[in-house]
Amino acid sequence: MSRLGLARKLMLLKNRKATILYLLFLCCVFVSAPWVMNRTNSLEEGRSWRLSRKYQLKEDRASEIDSVLNGEVSNSNIHKLLRMDPTPLIFAQSLVLSGPARELGRNFIKGIDLYLKKVNDQGGIDGRPIMIWRLDDGYEPDNAYNNTSQFISYSQLLGLFGYIGTPTTKASLPLAKAAGIDIISPFTGASVLRGGNNAYTIHHRASYADEAKRIVDYLVNDGFVRIAIGYQNDSYGKDVLNSLIEELADPHMLSPVISVPLVRNSRDTGNAAKEIKAHNPDALIAISTYQTVASLIQNLNSQGSDPQVMTISFTGTKSLIKELPRHTSFGIGVTQVVPFPWDLRNPIVRDYQHDLRHVDSDAEFDFVSLEGYLIARKLVSALRKASPVINRSSLREALLEENDGLISGGVEVDLVFLGTDPWQP
Repeated sequence: MSRLGLARKLMLLKNRKATILYLLFLCCVFVSAPWVMNRTNSLEEGRSWRLSRKYQLKEDRASEIDSVLNGEVSNSNIHKLLRMDPTPLIFAQSLVLSGPARELGRNFIKGIDLYLKKVNDQGGIDGRPIMIWRLDDGYEPDNAYNNTSQFISYSQLLGLFGYIGTPTTKASLPLAKAAGIDIISPFTGASVLRGGNNAYTIHHRASYADEAKRIVDYLVNDGFVRIAIGYQNDSYGKDVLNSLIEELADPHMLSPVISVPLVRNSRDTGNAAKEIKAHNPDALIAISTYQTVASLIQNLNSQGSDPQVMTISFTGTKSLIKELPRHTSFGIGVTQVVPFPWDLRNPIVRDYQHDLRHVDSDAEFDFVSLEGYLIARKLVSALRKASPVINRSSLREALLEENDGLISGGVEVDLVFLGTDPWQP
């Protein structure tokens, strides 16, 4: 056979092999096509489900917030309140109802609304109901500022009532001053919001300086001297940090072994926990809201560090308990500025429990809702004193007369330890 003939035969063989491989490839495509299409459809359906679930969760949260904003004594639409008959006594409130610290706001207004509804059901003040124009700020200062800028444009408002947090209240205060309207009973004990330069804030709770003193005195008297501080990196955390440093220095002649900033509205505390652990503290004072504090404690525990943990009332005691495993929360010390919500020996607590059980037999008691209930009592008492001519000026005068300084039932600052007391749920 010639070389040319052999070359032709080899070429034919190659072509046949290529043809066979091509046919096999087509068979594979035809066989697998339904599976590929089904798999693609499944992925698309899964993606579509996840997206729809995401949007549904957003809608659920929005609906939940809406139900809180637009309750029996509140509304997010000022025009609905202004159209009410008889004309209500209107206050405005910017507070956290969404985001990581939302339970603080929801528990707080549970107590406020409980008492105000009771008063409104009994005829209000001279036949006029007490209503709140309520907007969510997510515990962010910019949002609180924007809400307040809306509030102050309505002269019908008697006051800004029950703001939550230092950074949000601080951001709103210049607007309140400019408008000549008081911020009444804010849920904050910051020193920066007290004193002669803050004439437009009327407080009914102990200061963070008082709470800092209670914590430091307890720790030092019990032999804890290597004290670390984790503080929210804003006006709230820095205010408490300064008070803690002052209390440690005088009269105890101590200083923190380390002070670590924490991001507001965040669970990202891993690096902060590493820094704290590296200094081997025997006690940690954690200053933030419940989710951030819980995250810091859990990160420390996972890294093998187990200091005595202390925090202050603003953290949110009941919410902190729910965020932590029971064994982890055991023994955490928390300062309190209101009576024990489970102490039936206290007549105010009896009223609170009775009123709460009357509207919800399964309702849980807690410090934050009790504080809301107590400031609502203060407000109503002042309104009754100011009646029949109720305006910003007469209300302010009545609030200052009403202000015995505290809503603590005679005890400025108490200290409770989670899981160790008989009243603990």
